[in-house]
Amino acid sequence: MDDIDLQKTLIERVKKVLEGFTLANNSADPAHVNVYRQELPAKKDKNDESHFPYVLVCLDEEEIRETDDGLAGVYFVIGVKDNNPDKIGHLDVARIMNKLVESFLERPLVGMKYRLQFPIRKKFQEEETHPYYLGGISTFWTLPQPNIKETEYD
Repeated sequence: MDDIDLQKTLIERVKKVLEGFTLANNSADPAHVNVYRQELPAKKDKNDESHFPYVLVCLDEEEIRETDDGLAGVYFVIGVKDNNPDKIGHLDVARIMNKLVESFLERPLVGMKYRLQFPIRKKFQEEETHPYYLGGISTFWTLPQPNIKETEYD
């Protein structure tokens, strides 16, 4: 049982899935999508936006069980900056979410020990924040049952 290893494994999966991904406004050039663990890096200055586009892979709640595999919640936050006046940045967010979900459905086992559980939830931002667009995916993964050691005093 190791939620930290699960997060690391999912970060590797996200990076692989998004290799060569292109943005809707620039389909000619692959966009480098930054993948971060848990939170965005500190800004270098007030106007630093070098972290866009990005995917955050974040640990959430976890349920540890005595007799069954545990469950670890992992959510993914997708952020895109798109200055296009047509306001289509949400399409890039949707495309990233779709690529990730498709990958999880095709191969629901990661790290040879963490299995995706259903449902998967996707959510888009509700407010207008142009030129910034956000979305998220919420997932649960099984964690192998912990090794409970019985002693003569139990």
